[in-house]
Amino acid sequence: MKKKCLKSLNIGKMKKIKSLKEKFFKNGFVKVENLFNKNEVKKLLKEVEKVKKNFLIIKNPNMHFTKDQKFNTIHNINEYIKKGFILKITKDKRLKDIVDSILESKTKLRNLEFFLKPAKTGKAAPVHQDNYYWNIPSKKALNVWIACTQSNSKNGGLYYFKSSHKEGLINHELSLQPGTSQQISSDYFKRKKFKKIYPDLKPGDCILHHCEVMHGSKENKSKLNRVGIVMSYKSIKAKIDKKGWFNYQQKLKKNNILISKIN
Repeated sequence: MKKKCLKSLNIGKMKKIKSLKEKFFKNGFVKVENLFNKNEVKKLLKEVEKVKKNFLIIKNPNMHFTKDQKFNTIHNINEYIKKGFILKITKDKRLKDIVDSILESKTKLRNLEFFLKPAKTGKAAPVHQDNYYWNIPSKKALNVWIACTQSNSKNGGLYYFKSSHKEGLINHELSLQPGTSQQISSDYFKRKKFKKIYPDLKPGDCILHHCEVMHGSKENKSKLNRVGIVMSYKSIKAKIDKKGWFNYQQKLKKNNILISKIN
């Protein structure tokens, strides 16, 4: 009886993951509700605060702030923290089973970031494709966006251009914004029409999105903070286009120089 129940449970899980995978490739993103419970979200938020304090102490260069000097984004966190609950979550079986199934490969973490749009002053993120930064030709990579607070159209939540990943990689231009240096020109969307989707996320929900789906977010003008933890994964077999990576790094330097001149 126990073996039958276990087999039935595994079949149910496989069907669910298959459905998520189909939606992922159809739309460019898929929402997973209640992947993490309230206690786990509480632990994640606690570690976010700990990382923020530590990064201020060491004056980490990967921090970006709002006009009132509140944290807006923190990048490359995995290069600095070697233990803790957040790293444990990056290897969580509930998450990794979905990630590995979608990418049809064993995967590894490539980056860990915080997107911390504070109430009233959180900055917008221009429309972009992650793979313009990553330069992975096989497209065997994706982002996992974990909501630690409510995230919706009212507090600067993510929006996606449905099925835009099917267009392939689009040329980007400098955004003149720290933390999100590249953007797709607004002229592109005058020629192309996509349905704009604002997923409504509750704490513990997450979004998995394709490395080439076009997405962004608006300013947070609400009274609610919007905290998201982003984990990007790639296939263990995925290789980086070194030429593309070099070109992106040159654009990033140019973007930072122009920002410093403006400020």
